[in-house]
Amino acid sequence: TRSSARLALPSFPEEAFVQACDLLVRTDAAWVPDGEGATLYLRPFIYATEVGLGVRPSDSARFQVIASPAGNYFSGPLRPISLWLSQEYIRAAPGGTGAAKCGGNYAAGLVAQQEAIAHDCDQVVYLDAIEHRWVEELGGMNLFLVLDDGTLVTPELGTILEGVTRDSVMTLARELGHAVEERRVDVDEWRKGALDGRVLEVFACGTAAVITPIGTLRWPGGEAVAGDGGPGPVTMALRSALLDVQYGRTPDTHGWMHRVL
Repeated sequence: TRSSARLALPSFPEEAFVQACDLLVRTDAAWVPDGEGATLYLRPFIYATEVGLGVRPSDSARFQVIASPAGNYFSGPLRPISLWLSQEYIRAAPGGTGAAKCGGNYAAGLVAQQEAIAHDCDQVVYLDAIEHRWVEELGGMNLFLVLDDGTLVTPELGTILEGVTRDSVMTLARELGHAVEERRVDVDEWRKGALDGRVLEVFACGTAAVITPIGTLRWPGGEAVAGDGGPGPVTMALRSALLDVQYGRTPDTHGWMHRVL
């Protein structure tokens, strides 16, 4: 709803949204793969359909849902991923569409992702558009730092997506006894913290990535590795807690799960 409003598209009713997802899941139930990390990935989307040219809100739009069997976002067994700190490109600016689920945001990040791959990194991490100092998020995932006192720190909202997985991680972390801070994160806090031991773990989270450990942050002429570079205990505990809810191994006390009948 928030993304549609930002892009001048109509808001699709929540009940109809859920019904559409239910119908597709029931239709494609035989395609749902088995095994840990395997899912049927749903992608609801809405786009303008008015015929004609003109720069104004469309008088008509279409809502659709597509699905695909999916495995882990990063292929192979779970491993720490590496990130490239973008020096030239930004993901979003204040007042822009960074907080909206907008296809153009992904298209604009493809060149930066190619640059990351060229530097042997799995993903790109962006800084803010004004000072090029404050960490925002990855190309398609939110980011968390784990400090040496157990506190979790994640970039505040404004130009980043308000991810459902991000919100779930914060809720579970607090239940496991961790303080959680949503605030601006200076990239040097990450780089220096990895060096002096203040930052013990870093991880990404998102719908497909679930919770994925981050091993190395690279930039021209340097790199930083949090902890020993492997999956940290807090990262893995949170990942297990989230997956246990998703797979029904522990009770869902928050009403996050929805059964398709």
